[in-house]
Formats: sequence, structure tokens, C-alpha cells
Amino acid sequence: MLRLSPPFGDVQLDEDGEGPVLLVSAGIGCTPMIGMLDHLAATGATRQVIAVHADHSEQTHAFRETLRQLTGKLANASAEVWYEQPVGAWPAERTGRIDLSTLALPTGLTAYLCGPLPFLRAARAQLLAAKVPAADIHDEVFGPDLWLGEQS
Repeated sequence: MLRLSPPFGDVQLDEDGEGPVLLVSAGIGCTPMIGMLDHLAATGATRQVIAVHADHSEQTHAFRETLRQLTGKLANASAEVWYEQPVGAWPAERTGRIDLSTLALPTGLTAYLCGPLPFLRAARAQLLAAKVPAADIHDEVFGPDLWLGEQS
């Protein structure tokens, strides 16, 4: 038996919101972000959407083509990707770990973060430094380090 439910937890898209949305993920943490992008595309959302993803390389980037397709379906969306070890030619400013300070973040955004714990801590700190209110930053740990809690 498989039990299904609507999304719950801190990383669920506010469907009534009209302000800009920032989706930030690393590794397989892109899974809920792809679901949110799919919903936004299916409903014809017009709000600004910035999808940011960090991964080791193009080969390990799950849903890479889906990210491109879904942001392409939205009138006001962009995909910003960083690779730690890109295989082919890749912009130097997008090599390594994400740096959200390099993006023009709109005011009034709601941010959703999903990935390993160290990634979440770094992304959250960058958003707080950019003056995004803590109440507008929602995160969920996806990764093998979940059990580490506050020790990492």
C-alpha cells in the first residue's frame, strides 16, 4: 500500500503568492524544485522565478534538461547553474560553489532551499547577507548528512 498526501513541511510553494520565487538546490535536492517549476509552468505563472542549482558536473545534474525546459515555459524565469567540476567549457564565474551575491535578487522574494546541510547553511547565510528576511527563507535537508544535525 502506498500512502499519498499533499506536500507538507517548510518547502512547499505558496500557490497564492504573487511575488518573486527563488528556488535554490544542490544535488538531488532539485527534486522538489522541479515539482514546483512543473506546477508553475502548468498553471501559467507570471511571477518571476529564479531557479538556482549547484552540482558536481553536468553528468551528475539530475533533471538538467527538465530544468531547462520548465524555465523555458515560464515567461519570467531563469535557470542559474554552478558546477564544481564542469566537464566541458564552462564560465569561470559559475565554477565552484554557488554565490548568490552574484545574482540580481528582486526584493520581496520567497526563497526555497533544498540540498545537503552544509549547502543549506551557506545558501541561507548568503540570502541573509543579501537582506532577505529569515521568515522568507524556507529549507529542507536532502542528502546523506541529514543524520549529522548540528555537528557538521
